[in-house]
Parts: sequence; C-alpha cells; structure tokens
Amino acid sequence: MRVSKESLQALSDYEAAGQRVRDVVQESVPDMGKLVRFVQRYTAWNIAFGAGVCTLASKIGRSTSLFREAGYPPAVADRSVLVGSYFFDAARAEFNDGATRHRDTHRCLAQAFLLGIIQYAEKSDSSYADAGKLEALFAEPLWLTGLRNHCGTGYGQGSPDDLSSIFRAMGYHLGSEVLADQEFTHIDRSFRELQPELVTALEAAQIEIAGQSHEAYFWLRAHSGLGDGAEADHFKWAVRGVHRAFDYVPESLHEELRAQIDHGYLEFAADHEVFFNKVNSDPLPPA
Repeated sequence: MRVSKESLQALSDYEAAGQRVRDVVQESVPDMGKLVRFVQRYTAWNIAFGAGVCTLASKIGRSTSLFREAGYPPAVADRSVLVGSYFFDAARAEFNDGATRHRDTHRCLAQAFLLGIIQYAEKSDSSYADAGKLEALFAEPLWLTGLRNHCGTGYGQGSPDDLSSIFRAMGYHLGSEVLADQEFTHIDRSFRELQPELVTALEAAQIEIAGQSHEAYFWLRAHSGLGDGAEADHFKWAVRGVHRAFDYVPESLHEELRAQIDHGYLEFAADHEVFFNKVNSDPLPPA
C-alpha cells in the first residue's frame, strides 16, 4: 500500500491551501505590527509539533503486538520500534537540530527568529521595547490555544494504542510535513521579496537564547524549500515509516488503514485552514 505526496495532496485543495498562506503572509509582512503578531502566533502554533511527533513515535514504539514480522519466534518478531524510528527522525531535529554547533531546539530557533524581528522593529519604533505593548500584541486567542491542543490529539495523544489510531496519527503527521513545507517556503519567499532589509539583518543577527547564540533567520531558512528543506526531508522519512508499517500488518487490513491515513491527513488540513483563516482576523490592539 503506497503513499505519496501527490496522493495526499489530491485529498484536499492543496493549491487553495497554498494561496491562503500566500494571501496571509503578503498581508502581514509589509506591516510591522501584523508581521510581529503573525510570527508570534505562527511560532506558538509550532510549539505543539515537536512534542506531537514524539507522542507518535512513542505510541508506535510501545505497540509491540501490532507490527510483527512473519517467520520469527514471538520474542523477536516485533518491529514497532523500527517503524517508530522513521517518525522519531523529525523529533530528533525538533529537539536538537544537527545542522548547528549548539544544542539548538527548533523552539529556541523559533524564539530567536521572533526576538530578532522584535529587535529590528524597535530600531524604527521604540514602542516595541515596551513590555505592555508586546503583552497586548501577543495575547493568545482561544482559537489558537484550542488549535495547539488539538495538535496533540491529532498526533494520537489520549487515543488507544491500536492500529486505527496509530495510522490516523501517521496521516496527521504526513499532513503537517506536506503543508508545512509549502507554507514555510511561501513565508520565506515573501520575507525576501517584501522585507529584504529585514532578512539581511536577521541573517547577520545573533540572538542569545538559553545561554547560546542563534542566527535569527536560521529557523525559517531551515524549514523552507528555499533553504535546507527540513519539512520535505521529514516527509520522506515518514513515508518510509508508513511503508514499513504496512509491511508488518496483515494485508487484509491495508485498505482500511490507508483510509485512516487519509483521515488523519484531512484532519491536519482542516487545522491548517483554521490557522490561516483566523491568524489575521482580529484587529491589532491600539498602539
């Protein structure tokens, strides 16, 4: 049972999702207030994904009775940890990006990106140094809290360790990688087109987070298809994991489990649509 990027994209309107991202980013990037708030909300949503993929890898790994290789004695037939390892690759990068010399979690890198933008904004508008202004700007709406919480559910938190739940969570993860690769690329491209001076400043800026120095633009570049393409790379590993998973479950279940993957993908696509429909829907707080 094969899964591909193209077969998943065909489940929903992939082009409309891309246009939605482009519209939001093109609206946000030229306006510093909207830009700062958009990046804060986008990085806040992204908090959930590193923990989520750990949930998925653990969920698969402990399900030793579900993924079995025929022809081996029961004690040496389980392949659940092998299957889970393909998803853990994404978690490994989230918790320590191997492309840098520090212990750079993607959360710290995202924070460095946001802080770099705030510091750049301060140079032309000193009010961005005011804690009260930032607190008002960054007040988290309930829809964003709910969306982040739902990410945990999408990755299998709280669901049974059974095949249906696991394959649905795999689909959710595949959705996050497919759509994130597209969205990061659109964001990166819009930054470069509409705020080239900001990009130059962020590429040169070193931001101190957790006692370590981080290049401010690294987080966006690393995830974008214009840069290192981390999301596309994680998708390839996840697809290999899905195919290995199918190798170790009865063929009679393949069609039903593929449907669960599709269901999970569509679940993420719906969350993605909510974020980009809502992220700029409320007015900025008074200056």
